[in-house]
Amino acid sequence: MKKFLLILLAMSLLTACANTPAPVKLTLQTTTMKFEPATLEVTAGQPVELTFQNDDVLDHDFSIMEIPIMNMSSASEPMAGHDMGNMSGEPDLHIAVAVGKSSVLKFTPTKPGTYEFYCTVAGHKEAGMVGTLVVKAP
Repeated sequence: MKKFLLILLAMSLLTACANTPAPVKLTLQTTTMKFEPATLEVTAGQPVELTFQNDDVLDHDFSIMEIPIMNMSSASEPMAGHDMGNMSGEPDLHIAVAVGKSSVLKFTPTKPGTYEFYCTVAGHKEAGMVGTLVVKAP
């Protein structure tokens, strides 16, 4: 009986792993107070691995205030002195990157829609550091 349960458990784990889609890998760069590309497209339910690369001469971040997501994680170094301006709340997605560095943000969007992303550093959004994340239906 134990052997049967172990085989059943192993098969369940393999099935779960096989049903998890591979992440879509995207790169977002900052250059001269703008995001490149300014529009990103992903699919709801598909994991996203976003590499955020800061090629500008100023610190920047990537933030989306409200977006339905699951399984978020980031691989970034803490950025001392990072100022998100006068934000009234915490963004659902956020990653800050120092000059010349890059970080990876992993998440799975769960609802189709169009979501604005921007840099929260004071004055950067107003200077044009905005973009759009389009989440398509599966």
